[in-house]
Amino acid sequence: MTTHEDRSIEVREEIIQENQPGFGDELGISVDRRERVEVVRDAGGERRERIVEDYGSERRMLLAKVARFIYLLTGMLQLGLGLRILLKLIAANPSNPFARLVYGVTELFVWPFQGLTVTPMAENGMILEINTFFAMLVYTVAAWGVVQIMYLIFSPATARSISVYHQDRR
Repeated sequence: MTTHEDRSIEVREEIIQENQPGFGDELGISVDRRERVEVVRDAGGERRERIVEDYGSERRMLLAKVARFIYLLTGMLQLGLGLRILLKLIAANPSNPFARLVYGVTELFVWPFQGLTVTPMAENGMILEINTFFAMLVYTVAAWGVVQIMYLIFSPATARSISVYHQDRR
């Protein structure tokens, strides 16, 4: 307890480690929480601030960042594959540096799907790469599945709350 002039501050801190009832009991999963209560008393009254930090929330925030990163990479891949489809549809010159770049970067991702379906071609060089559409679908579903499995395995079921109480002396 600390006293400043006509004011006293009392800080109580405790670390709670408990099993959340009904979740993870059979797995031995524990929930780490830190609870801190600060009481400030002065001539004007008493102010209590209760802070409960839940480290599971921090883990969920990290998981959300990783999920956003996975979706960002998937979006960039989708953009490249979409450009590939568009360039093939308009019969872009394959010796053009931009077209060569797009084809070169996306070739690795389209390769597993080559020969999956017939690729329709027009006489003027226009090509409809159906296998690239299929690759886009597979990579999107794979990214979604990885994120769901990641959340299923690593996401704790906890929360964080802060309560502030103020009592006037009159």
